[in-house]
Amino acid sequence: MEKGYITFGEHNIVYEWKIDKLDRFYDGFEDNYKFTFNSSEFSTGAKMNDKWSICLDVITQFNVHNNPQSMAILDVSLNSMIDVDNINIKYSSIILDHNKKKLLIMKRHLLLTNGRTSIYAFSSSLLKNKDKNLSDNTFTIYLDLTVYDTPQTTCQTRKLKIPKCQMAHDYTELYNTKMSSDVIIDVRNTEFPAHKIILMARSPVLAAMFSHDMIEKKENKISIPDVTPEIFEKVLKYIYTDEVTDLDADAKRLLEAADKYQLRSLKDICQESLSETLTVDNALEIMTLADRHSAKHLLEFTNKFMELNIKKIIESQNFKEFKKSNLPLAFELLEKFSILKL
Repeated sequence: MEKGYITFGEHNIVYEWKIDKLDRFYDGFEDNYKFTFNSSEFSTGAKMNDKWSICLDVITQFNVHNNPQSMAILDVSLNSMIDVDNINIKYSSIILDHNKKKLLIMKRHLLLTNGRTSIYAFSSSLLKNKDKNLSDNTFTIYLDLTVYDTPQTTCQTRKLKIPKCQMAHDYTELYNTKMSSDVIIDVRNTEFPAHKIILMARSPVLAAMFSHDMIEKKENKISIPDVTPEIFEKVLKYIYTDEVTDLDADAKRLLEAADKYQLRSLKDICQESLSETLTVDNALEIMTLADRHSAKHLLEFTNKFMELNIKKIIESQNFKEFKKSNLPLAFELLEKFSILKL
């Protein structure tokens, strides 16, 4: 199942700004004037790396009759310092009165398109009645600002939570308990209880023993003399569970057993393990092993390795020992890799 989502990242800051003795900038002047103040920069931490400031304009103008009584206007605006169109913001602006009580002046939610918006403007009444409207002749504004990130559309594929295969667990339990076993495997006087049907399903060789008129079928007992009990125990566990422990340590002997009993998947993982542990010192041994047990992939990999490292191999002590017992094969290798021409 697939689901689509649109998410809005939300980032918030509450910023406090104070201007002491504001009347210094509007009381007693005899001409038109304008003072502009800007706060320090602040940010909500949005992904767009937003930066903001508050701008305060204090304007005094005489009327058309040149009345000496001036009119002061307080204009407060919010400025964006980022080059982004349509910034989705929400803000609340609050000032303190003479009792230091917070008064909500404006609350808005808008798309800011030109980088600036007016928070509010006051006429002279706010400044004339400073004892009532300002706290200790200090203009204090609180800005509660929220910035929303650009909407993000995501698609999520929801997968069913399917539990792990119960069969593997059940067969492991059957291997551990040996419950209802119906055959005994004798490996050098060490007996392993097992289940005919599982052995037959996994190994064509073992299946043949129980399918024909052989002594194993009659006595429900198999004798295996050419594998050690330690290696056969790993083979038997693999037959039940598809798992093998300490593979690298026993890969050579497990490959031999897997080939004899035609356990193809075990043979494949042994080939992979041996290819990962291939070195100049053991290349001849692994090549001989792969050839003897028809491990095609391992043999091809070993031949390529030997071709790249043939000089080191023929100069090794292992090759000298190899020539003593396998002289024809040694010369065949030399000829194959064109060493006789060097």
